[in-house]
Amino acid sequence: MDKTYYENILYRIIQGRLRLPFLDPVLYLHEPDNDILEESYDVYKKAYEESYFNGTYIKDELKEVLFYNDMWSPDDDDKAKKAEEEVERLKVLAYENYYNIPLLRDLKRGIRFQESNFRKYKSKIHSLDHISCEGVASLSKSIWIISKTIKDKNKNTIDNKNIPLTRVMEFYNSKAIEVSEYRYIARNEPFRGMWSIGKKQSRIFDKPSIALTKDQLSLCQYASMYDNVQESHESPHEDVIDDDDCLDGWFIVQKREYEKNRNKKDIENMIGNSKVANSQEVYLMAKDQHTAKKIHDMNSVVGKDIIATRNQEIDNAGSIKFTQLSDVKQDISIQQTQQVLQKTRGR
Repeated sequence: MDKTYYENILYRIIQGRLRLPFLDPVLYLHEPDNDILEESYDVYKKAYEESYFNGTYIKDELKEVLFYNDMWSPDDDDKAKKAEEEVERLKVLAYENYYNIPLLRDLKRGIRFQESNFRKYKSKIHSLDHISCEGVASLSKSIWIISKTIKDKNKNTIDNKNIPLTRVMEFYNSKAIEVSEYRYIARNEPFRGMWSIGKKQSRIFDKPSIALTKDQLSLCQYASMYDNVQESHESPHEDVIDDDDCLDGWFIVQKREYEKNRNKKDIENMIGNSKVANSQEVYLMAKDQHTAKKIHDMNSVVGKDIIATRNQEIDNAGSIKFTQLSDVKQDISIQQTQQVLQKTRGR
């Protein structure tokens, strides 16, 4: 996309409205203000209650319908989680190899493929949401908001009896702003300059933050995100900042490092005794799975490999002495060899 494409989106966000070119005369769909949003929840509640008393399913009940009609299973959620984890792994690799253009291109293809897999499996659980009480209520709320926010060029509210509200809603949904578009606009001119000056004046879009539309708020959040990245003492290369996949990889690495340090501190507090903490191996009892995961994550890559190998040996043998574990036997052998060498040198 060229710059004019993004500038068009930017000025739509600034104006807080979407032009409806298929209407004659041309009208505009404005973002709802706080008064309309507050009242829209009454519309939602009324539509939900009517649907519920008419026997419409709620979302949780639809799980059984989906399962027994082979439209969804817990396995789909597992596949979605695995695809999400694979996306994370590939984004970290993209960050670590941002300078390798051919490899980066292949990694991006892998990321897009896994993102597609994630959407495919994740969407199954939501495939009947539109016929649930929540879905019916959300649709009623959206159409009501649209009926209150269609205005002419002078911002005058008009009679919408002859306006196809459903078509307007479909057009609005088709023009939803993508995350990648917010991010491009937030880190580039002309918005970057607007943001820098607006921050100094504590006023963005010429209104207080509480009055920002959802699109304006999202754009400000991404602009603030890029500020934090550039101000970080470990700020990545400019090429990384300009690449969404690579920057996401950098975020993942930073998050993992932060969690590792935090977990290390928590574990050190659990150990307490400095002599124990400096031991070659420390065994801790976990009170729940969350704590067990934190303890396991504290291990190095080598440590995790040793744990996996030991678990496999125990599974294969059913029961095994500690001194018979392969890594323990290897350590004992090394210690014996060192003792022999020390005695030899002593002689």
